[in-house]
Amino acid sequence: MTKTSIIFSINVHEKKDFLLKQLENIKQNVKMDYIIIINPNDCMYEELTNCEYIESNNNIIVINKKYCNKKTYHGSLTKGIYLNMKYAMDNYEFAYFIILSSRNMFYNILDNAESIKSLTITIKNGLSYDTLPISKWHWKFHIKTLLGQYIIKNKLLFSAGAHEGLTFDFITSKHIVDFLEKNITIKEDLFNFNHAVEEFSLQSIAINTSGYYYNIGNGVYTHNNTNTLPKNKFVHKITR
Repeated sequence: MTKTSIIFSINVHEKKDFLLKQLENIKQNVKMDYIIIINPNDCMYEELTNCEYIESNNNIIVINKKYCNKKTYHGSLTKGIYLNMKYAMDNYEFAYFIILSSRNMFYNILDNAESIKSLTITIKNGLSYDTLPISKWHWKFHIKTLLGQYIIKNKLLFSAGAHEGLTFDFITSKHIVDFLEKNITIKEDLFNFNHAVEEFSLQSIAINTSGYYYNIGNGVYTHNNTNTLPKNKFVHKITR
């Protein structure tokens, strides 16, 4: 099994030229060994499997043949991430699994694991159902998922945050894959749910299993000017 420090997971649905810029950006800013797994849609699968740049870098860039068509505010985004995580677990020994949006770019150099560990989100940040601000954010939708109902029934914790830059270590990734494989109805409900479950689902599974995860990003909003962004974070979302 191939060993690597980082697996990058990217859902891609359009604009090959922008993706190539993103891949170059990763190359210039990440000084740890890595593999990039791309989960395309039907259209991009055809384009990317015939892309000279990707073919010439096929030692570090993988097009996942188990892909799905995705849309915003839908569980298919989480499905794409899961399919990449499952592929990574089946084929690599890795330290970190980092989820990037197709609009994420690095603005700081990532060259050591301690920088990732410094961005730990722990169980103390979890929320019980009784303390959940249901009237705010997306909670009124998330608690309707089968995962949300499972968390409530078992008196577990909710956790949430932007998926852009969301990071899990190998142990937590294994917990996530194992949980979803053992709870098929919860998994299929998430993948077909008509809302942005990528902002709470994997985070909540992590908090209730390993008890932690990381985030190297700056949220869901676009930041074209990096001067005001934190020095200890690494990626931001830009206009495509």
